[in-house]
Amino acid sequence: MSKKTQSKCNTGGRPLSYDPRLVHEIIRKGIEDGVPAADLDAAFVKAKLCSEHNVKDTIRQERLEGLVQAVHEELAEAEEQSLLAALPDTVALAVGDAVATIGRELQLIAARQHSVCQAIADQKCEEFRTDKRNAQFRIKELEAVLADQQNALQSLEQERDEAKKKLAEAQKQLHIATSEVDRLSRESCSVDRLLEELRNPAVRDDIRATLSEIVAAPWNPSSE
Repeated sequence: MSKKTQSKCNTGGRPLSYDPRLVHEIIRKGIEDGVPAADLDAAFVKAKLCSEHNVKDTIRQERLEGLVQAVHEELAEAEEQSLLAALPDTVALAVGDAVATIGRELQLIAARQHSVCQAIADQKCEEFRTDKRNAQFRIKELEAVLADQQNALQSLEQERDEAKKKLAEAQKQLHIATSEVDRLSRESCSVDRLLEELRNPAVRDDIRATLSEIVAAPWNPSSE
């Protein structure tokens, strides 16, 4: 039994009640006797240990299964190494060339797929860049429109303020004109009343007498 198997079998736990090399020997002999590897499990080995090597039936199943698996792996590896060692050099070289050819073909397939994917990715990136440029141009257009609208709004506000001032001035002038019209209306009424009085026959003689007295009275400059 190799050191590799021993290191796998003796890790941790209490000491085994049997020699781990017995597991290796039982499995190796079973293979030589033609027993299928699948049947050379922990139960088979345990039965052999108890019946042929007088080991007690208190064997821990988990540790025995670990030993059995390690032995199978070791034997399989040894068989593979033996088969490879028996392979003629020409066959090994041919296999190496075939593997290299297959590897190159796989690399070419991967390279072609990568090239296609890269082209698609580049196209998508260019489309995104174009969309970005268009969006930026559109944003600038909208900003210009917004600036024009703000300028127009500012002009309208100025015109509104001017219109308010003119309206206030017009209202002021209208108030003055209305007051003047009222005043003139009142004066017109006074003149109309005076003319009406002058036309009244009842007071006509009195008015004439008063006017005659005014005309006949001597003018005294010192009285002014």
